Amino acid sequence: MHFSFFNKKLVTFIAKLYNLKVMIKPKILLSRCFNEPVRYNGSSVLDKVVEKLKPFIDPVYVCPEVEIGLGIPRSKIILIKEKNRKKFFQVETGKDLTVKFLEFINQLKPILEKVEGAILKSRSPSCGVGSTKLYYNGVIIGKTDGLLAESIKLNFPELPLEDEERLKNPEIYHHFLVRIFSLAEWKNFLKNASPSKLVSFHNSYKFLLKTYNKELFKKLEHLVVKKDLDLKEKLLLYESLFKKAISKKPSKIQHLNTLYYLANYFTRKLNSKEKRYILNLLKKFKRNQIRLETLLSVFKNLAFRFEDNYLLSQKYLQPFPEVLY
Repeated sequence: MHFSFFNKKLVTFIAKLYNLKVMIKPKILLSRCFNEPVRYNGSSVLDKVVEKLKPFIDPVYVCPEVEIGLGIPRSKIILIKEKNRKKFFQVETGKDLTVKFLEFINQLKPILEKVEGAILKSRSPSCGVGSTKLYYNGVIIGKTDGLLAESIKLNFPELPLEDEERLKNPEIYHHFLVRIFSLAEWKNFLKNASPSKLVSFHNSYKFLLKTYNKELFKKLEHLVVKKDLDLKEKLLLYESLFKKAISKKPSKIQHLNTLYYLANYFTRKLNSKEKRYILNLLKKFKRNQIRLETLLSVFKNLAFRFEDNYLLSQKYLQPFPEVLY
């Protein structure tokens, strides 16, 4: 099938090339309608961002409404506010499916413990992330999380969670990818962890962690060199702090602090025209005229040019596969 807005074959080909480098794929919970025609009206969802990501992730598909026994197609479900709770309600049949749905979510928890993130269907009564219509006495009173999204936020607050509409925002998209690929790298590291490898892992994330959360970065720095902890205890503490450190999207100022540091890092090696060019790019980024990826690419190229292996090892410059920018 040909998609006019997206060359799926090209991205799959690039993904295969990238796989030659032994790509670490984050395990991601995906709404099943991104892959199969399981929506209430018997349709599927073709989303550009999700399709682009698929070759680079290990998807785990789920459709809560199908899993609790509803057919395809099926009568539409809505969320109703009743006192201090939400009801998962099928208007046409008059069925309150809330208990059945919550039982399914409880069964899903072992899977959620093993994934690095989730991309759910926007506006869905089960999956919407802040985009689901909420009804009261037959009137829409606002928007809320679907029941699955709400449960993930409650029980797995540090799990990266978005819907496909939110991922159209470049900053949210970048932040989400940073988190899922960082968590996948950490999980891969744990397969063969050692004190020296923990130091190497931490060193590669220094610029990224400084950008995201300086306070927690300092705690992680101290933890890595701490000698009165056994490795198992140290890894548990590091994981907890690492997840918290990368959980909140950095501000533009936080990024600028790191980017200006990188600019100064190369000051002695650049001529006056190159310096002016980079400073101009930084001003454009500050004014929202260019995206972060442009500057990251410039500094990565400089690191290649000057054969700076320390900077080339920094995840901040390329936290996820370049083709996904």
